[in-house]
Amino acid sequence: MKICIAGKNNIAVSVCSYLLKKYPDIPILVVKNRTDNGTDSFQRSFWKFANDNNLPMKELEDVYSIPDLIFLSLEFDRIIYPERFSSSKLFNIHFSLLPAYKGMYTSALPILHAEERSGVTLHKIDSGIDTGDILCQKAIMLSPSETAKSLYKKYIQVGTDLVVENIDSILNDTYTTVPQSSEHSLYFSKSSLNYSDLELDLNVTAFQLSSQIRAFNFRDYQLPKLYGYSVVGACITNDRSTLRPGRILEDDCNYICLSTIDYNIRVYKDRLYDLLECCKLNDLYGLKLIPQLDYYLFESEQTHGWTLLMVAAYNNSIDVCRYLIEQGADVNARNFNGTTVLMYAKDAVLRTENYNLIDLFLENGANPLLEDYSGKNLFDYLKIQSMVLLQYINKKWLNF
Repeated sequence: MKICIAGKNNIAVSVCSYLLKKYPDIPILVVKNRTDNGTDSFQRSFWKFANDNNLPMKELEDVYSIPDLIFLSLEFDRIIYPERFSSSKLFNIHFSLLPAYKGMYTSALPILHAEERSGVTLHKIDSGIDTGDILCQKAIMLSPSETAKSLYKKYIQVGTDLVVENIDSILNDTYTTVPQSSEHSLYFSKSSLNYSDLELDLNVTAFQLSSQIRAFNFRDYQLPKLYGYSVVGACITNDRSTLRPGRILEDDCNYICLSTIDYNIRVYKDRLYDLLECCKLNDLYGLKLIPQLDYYLFESEQTHGWTLLMVAAYNNSIDVCRYLIEQGADVNARNFNGTTVLMYAKDAVLRTENYNLIDLFLENGANPLLEDYSGKNLFDYLKIQSMVLLQYINKKWLNF
């Protein structure tokens, strides 16, 4: 038996990592996506992970003839033709609750269509597009503030869990399936949306405009634009619109207020980099003046993957750190290299010799044992940098 994982991003990396640990005797083959350049970004590179773990890289055609193959398609970028395989154990993770939303743009379309839920489906691969029999699926409720990116991150986690929970039955050939229903079956092709020429339709209701903004909000690829500004969210007012849709009623540093078919709406401009500067300078007053903080708490800049809390921690901005944590910031977030918030706080403490920052993070659940993508945790770095701080953190952490 051999397992082939074809795909990309965190889901492929996480599933592969799990299989390597649980089934060390089963050979794993890797087929990477054509767009994987071997560099970690907001998602990890499956190609890089495979190289780091000395996994054999294959072309798709190389695995066709393997008779006892288990093939897992995890965000793979090519159509699979089952008749070309010697094995019939071909499985795919699709980011929707099949039979709905077959095809493309499953992070945007459910939001655009005002769905209350989406989900992830593990299914067998047949000759159709996302039409195979279903092994298992899980629903995901969409929040009123759901964006394409936040939904995608949920897909990744739920999809990983589905594979991990069902891999034993796949390996042992004890899984069961059910055919997809024709009812509520939807398919969307690549031409359904044109991201190369993405424009907000302003001749709509306020709710529809808000849905568009959230559906196209995926910072790592694009942010929607309104009158030349990148925008990240919206708030529908109680004021009925009396002017034609799209008419600007107010324009300041934080938002544009405009009319729609029914209600006036405030559309918020992107101010991530202003917030990052506040975090750098410990400017809590300035940070509080910028709206939509709940959204920004889980965003990061695109060069290094720095979150607001990481920047505040590295710069010893303890007032801002405390406030961000109170608002729900993730104290165990990682950047594009897997560097944790606590690792940034460590650097600040080594510079200032003020341990209050470390205390704040440990008190709020920061985990010093989390490893970055090189396999090192906070203690590994401190063994080289400062045994005094290592002993302090270890003693403090054990008391929580």
